[in-house]
Amino acid sequence: MSAEINFYLRDGKYGWLSNFHRAKQVCHEIEYPTNEHFYQSRKAKDEKVAGWIASAPTPFLAMCAGRCLRRKELRDDWDKEGIMHFGLIAKFEQNEDLKQKLLATGNAVIHEDSPTDMFWGKRGKDMLGKLLMMVRKEIRDREG
Repeated sequence: MSAEINFYLRDGKYGWLSNFHRAKQVCHEIEYPTNEHFYQSRKAKDEKVAGWIASAPTPFLAMCAGRCLRRKELRDDWDKEGIMHFGLIAKFEQNEDLKQKLLATGNAVIHEDSPTDMFWGKRGKDMLGKLLMMVRKEIRDREG
């Protein structure tokens, strides 16, 4: 049986797995302070709105702004799993220390232990954990 890693708050033992963990990443020639900033900003059709979300003072405010977008304000090509996967690749490929920590998790099953998120968290579909394990495998495969 493989080990399990549960994370949620960014100040916990595995908080570096959180999208709220401050780790700069550049995607589409824009620098983001966290993966949450990247993910939430990519929802917005309007470039000014996307820019505001990308530079929000905290990842929590970026999340709030992204979640408040109405359907007509969302990009037509919005793909939450694809965007999250892209952002996670950037986060771990561009931050060597985080990449090494992710690889050091071995074959542990990773879960976001959110008490409320039924899509990303383990009490629901557990998609963030699944994507993190996918990214770990992709990096491991690339590095041989």
